[in-house]
Amino acid sequence: MKEKFKMLGRRVKFLRLDKGISQTKMAELIGLSQTNLSNMESGRTAITIQNLFKMSDVLECSMADFFTEFDNGRHASTGNADVKNSINLEEAVQILRLLKAVDVKGL
Repeated sequence: MKEKFKMLGRRVKFLRLDKGISQTKMAELIGLSQTNLSNMESGRTAITIQNLFKMSDVLECSMADFFTEFDNGRHASTGNADVKNSINLEEAVQILRLLKAVDVKGL
């Protein structure tokens, strides 16, 4: 499971960098500390569903973009490359369930 959170964190980081947003600015925009965002991007801390929605708004991307693989460091929605692969639906559902479970525990 930890590997899936790392994968999600890497995608958040990629999308953030693709938009040219610093980690400090992104953390400020979604109401987190820079350290907390860093931990999320590295997979050390799980990303809650609420934070994923906030990140989606800031990065102007769809939720699906967090679960899409990238090719050669470019994302398909930028028009610079095609999507290489996607995780399958079962994996996406599993990740969303994990996020929901972590979120519920955090309340």
